[in-house]
Amino acid sequence: MKIEFINHPYVFTDAGTRHEIKEIKGTPRVGAILDDNLNVLGSDMDTDCVSGVCPIK
Repeated sequence: MKIEFINHPYVFTDAGTRHEIKEIKGTPRVGAILDDNLNVLGSDMDTDCVSGVCPIK
């Protein structure tokens, strides 16, 4: 599932679920992909990239 919206202290996903931010393992941000255990797997939008240059992860 993907994080669609963050309204502190809740995270809303494209699956229609709501979770508290403290339940998310990793750094929650809009566009991040979550697994069933609420671990942040990655992001389809990389806002850390500046001018197309992304930091090594």
